[in-house]
Amino acid sequence: MSGGRLLVALQGVLFLLVAVTAFLPGPTLFASLVLGLGFVVLGAVVVVWTGRSLGRSLTPLPEPNGGGLVASGLYRWVRHPMYSGLVVICLGVAVGVGVVWCYLSVVVLCAFFAVKARVEERYLVRAYPGYADYGARVGRFVPLLGRLSTE
Repeated sequence: MSGGRLLVALQGVLFLLVAVTAFLPGPTLFASLVLGLGFVVLGAVVVVWTGRSLGRSLTPLPEPNGGGLVASGLYRWVRHPMYSGLVVICLGVAVGVGVVWCYLSVVVLCAFFAVKARVEERYLVRAYPGYADYGARVGRFVPLLGRLSTE
């Protein structure tokens, strides 16, 4: 299994972890079904929007598929809005149930996406000559935060 496919498999396992931990008994933190549902809907809108923006470039793998660099739509402000949207969905699940283990699984998912984004960006810098400049202007997961260093 290639490194990219391994990352996709691990991503699936982490989504499953969020789902399973939502049903575990244990200590709870803040819980709000309404707020959690709001996060899920917001994240879903972001995921659908970014999927449509990517078009042929959409792939779960960190390696570019030759569809071209997309810097429009949400990609004008964030380099990885799909990952951001997926985290917001999972955060919505955690907020909806309030179980500590679910919140912790979302933290693990965030750490995973930080690693996957770094791996993906190494490929993107090699594949697209303008990616480094784009990354220096645009935040990684939220606008303005996590811009690439030009040094």
